Amino acid sequence: MRKIPTFIDNRDSNSLAQALATVLSQEKLEIPDQIRVATAFFSPTGFAHIADQLIPIKKVQLLLGANLTANAFEEQKRLDETSSAFKKRCLAYGLQRIDNGLKQERDCLTFTRTNSFALRKLINALRAGNMEVRRYEKAFLHAKAYIFTTTHVNHKESSGIIAGSSNLTGAGLTSNLELNLGRFDQATVEKAVQWFDDLWEEAEDYDLAELFEEAFKPRTPWEIFVRVLWQLYGDEVMKDETEDNNLPLTSFQKHGVARALRLIRDTGGAIVADEVGLGKTFIAGEILQLYNDRRHRVLLICPAALRDSTWEKFISDYQLFVECLSFEQVANDAQLCASSELGAVRKKHLQRPLEEYQLVIVDEAHNYRNPNAPTRAGTLRRLLSGKKRDLLLLTATPVNNSLWDLYHLLRFFLRQDSHLASRGILSIRARFEEAMREDPSSLSPDLLYPIIDATTVKRTRQFVKKHYSGDTIPDSDGQPQPIVFPKPQAISVHYSLEDCLPGFFDLLEEAVDPDSDQALTFARYMPDNYLLNGENEEEEEARTQSMVGLLRSGMLKRFESSAFAFHKTVKNMMKKHDVFLNALDAGHVVTTEFIQEISGDDETLFEYMLNATDYSNDATLYDTDRLRENVRRDRNLLRKLADEARRITRDRDPKLEALLNALIEIANQAKNEAVDSCDEAQKRKVLVFSFFEDTVEWIWNFLNEEVEKHPELIPYKDRIQVVSGSGDLEKVPRQQAVEGFAPVSMGAPNRTNDLYDLLVCTDVLAEGVNLQQCRHIINFDMPWNPMRLVQRHGRIDRIGSPHNRVFLRTIFPTDRLDQLLNLNQRILGKLAMAAASVGVSQPIEGVAHGTQVFSE
Repeated sequence: MRKIPTFIDNRDSNSLAQALATVLSQEKLEIPDQIRVATAFFSPTGFAHIADQLIPIKKVQLLLGANLTANAFEEQKRLDETSSAFKKRCLAYGLQRIDNGLKQERDCLTFTRTNSFALRKLINALRAGNMEVRRYEKAFLHAKAYIFTTTHVNHKESSGIIAGSSNLTGAGLTSNLELNLGRFDQATVEKAVQWFDDLWEEAEDYDLAELFEEAFKPRTPWEIFVRVLWQLYGDEVMKDETEDNNLPLTSFQKHGVARALRLIRDTGGAIVADEVGLGKTFIAGEILQLYNDRRHRVLLICPAALRDSTWEKFISDYQLFVECLSFEQVANDAQLCASSELGAVRKKHLQRPLEEYQLVIVDEAHNYRNPNAPTRAGTLRRLLSGKKRDLLLLTATPVNNSLWDLYHLLRFFLRQDSHLASRGILSIRARFEEAMREDPSSLSPDLLYPIIDATTVKRTRQFVKKHYSGDTIPDSDGQPQPIVFPKPQAISVHYSLEDCLPGFFDLLEEAVDPDSDQALTFARYMPDNYLLNGENEEEEEARTQSMVGLLRSGMLKRFESSAFAFHKTVKNMMKKHDVFLNALDAGHVVTTEFIQEISGDDETLFEYMLNATDYSNDATLYDTDRLRENVRRDRNLLRKLADEARRITRDRDPKLEALLNALIEIANQAKNEAVDSCDEAQKRKVLVFSFFEDTVEWIWNFLNEEVEKHPELIPYKDRIQVVSGSGDLEKVPRQQAVEGFAPVSMGAPNRTNDLYDLLVCTDVLAEGVNLQQCRHIINFDMPWNPMRLVQRHGRIDRIGSPHNRVFLRTIFPTDRLDQLLNLNQRILGKLAMAAASVGVSQPIEGVAHGTQVFSE
């Protein structure tokens, strides 16, 4: 004889599903003839637990009710409404809520064989003929009762009632903490049957089968697409936001926070790669505040310039508690400095032991994309080793030179290559290898989509404008303003040098062509190639080719920037060749480190250091004749190149002329479009970027000479300023220059102190500064990493710009210099990879761009 269940609480396998299975089990002559079920809530998953046991039951009656839970109906009785009318309205709401709940249960069942089978089992049972369904609509039916009876006189113990708190749902039968009591005495069962039958007579027929058959009807492709999205992201969309947002975030930033937190929970890390100007700082600030609220310590790592400007102000404004260190501080911290790094300066920068940091935030994280960089990636790996800690990477440009950039960033928190196997990615590395084999121009975004979707928050301006059109963001005074983006217009400006330097490109091409007999040997940089007893020639050859390639590229990059920068570089190279030759004549072969230490003008110091330095070897170990010949030959060739480049003076430089014409065009446009003089001043503000400080000096001196010569440029007189990485060119402190150029967008203490309209700068201002008061950017040279352009443009192409349009000019060579550099092809390839993977805004005119979004 089976055990009769009398006390069921869903604990320790004592579930109602198990109790009902016991009562309804198919033991001989003990199957009830009829079962009556009353429940306020119902679900297919709950029904599936007892469906098989109901098949042999002759008659099954299911009575549905309605239950108005606390705060489910917040309206109060109206003044013109009677109590009975109000109750009727509440009841209608409760019944509708039951309908909606059943439909939602149906529509949100996940795509699994188990769920599909359960739903079909329910429908088949409802259509089998032994089951009836009614709904009680005269009052709230809150009861939960399972009544089973038999007419067999010898098995009255098969009649009974289990009543309590469990609805006929999956959770009610298995997991919720419930209390249900079983009674099997005849008197109680008879009263329960009478109670149920009375309500049944008053209830209305309810076609539950038709409601659930809707799930198997044919659907349009659009409905299927939306349902797939729900399958992937429904949990996050429906999840209520429980955190108390502390910072003044927009809706899209709040959603970015929620998604980043989910990704961190799932993978241990996340990349926030929103386009430049969408407020990644605010997203990171909110996340670190949430960690602070849980008393978790946070470490923020960023470039030194951002630490002392953007982040310092942000942390102060919003009273955040976070330890903020520069890349360099982290690299030489005593806890993280690798013992193998000889000569490394170890200092105590981290305030606490490593194991106390629960979250690490890295701003401008693309700086850590090179896995072999010991002071960047190596340091971060050591920081993240040991005790598990979360990682948040902030970068608008996760793909710079190659898709491997993104891969190496992901590997900081996706430690297992098979981490995304549940998404169909058996090997993350293999998927990246497959993507890298594709032609960048035809790379399918779908190839890396599952990986990026599982790790990255990425929204575009178009996405924000479309889906958050009514959102607002605080302005510099804290007042809400609509989210408005300027329309960026990329413009290409071209110049040619061939007419100014006839014959120069023939000389330059031969000098950098590795197959030419007249090419530079760069012997001074690789003296070990001339050792008399050299070993491992293949390895030496590979290292030589790599070094030569870098030196040639560096020279061409300098020349593309400006003839002046090229001339200075080549003159400096010549000087160091002379130092090398002087040391060789004294019986020493010195390294680059020695040459960097020495001043060739002081012969006494030179001889002293030559004998004292560790950066020197005995010349007898080398083939000095061949080494001396090649170094002298290189020096002479460098002298020819320098003499030729010196012919490009400021008044004969076509690239400077192209810049001048662009500035005249900008000044005229501002004058024609402005409504008053103040508006004209704002519309003519220009940022001129160059990668090299020498070129910035070249531009600065040129503009200060030219503004007075051209009436259109007179408004720029005494309103030009310069900012450089080293600070050597700066005429006023950097912060003063930037705040004087864009006092409103920089939040300067005195926002009326508008001092400058033209700022010439290096890429020290390409990250982390808000200069949207400016309307124009001119890229005087083209970085070989086009993502640097994206960073530059993000200084003005951002939320809060007072301009409807911003103009992004880039100056390109059109002659053999472009052929030597292969610049156009390099840019197209890199942009195509970024566009097809994580998406990228269009940084230059007429090239690939992508609008991929990775959001909830």
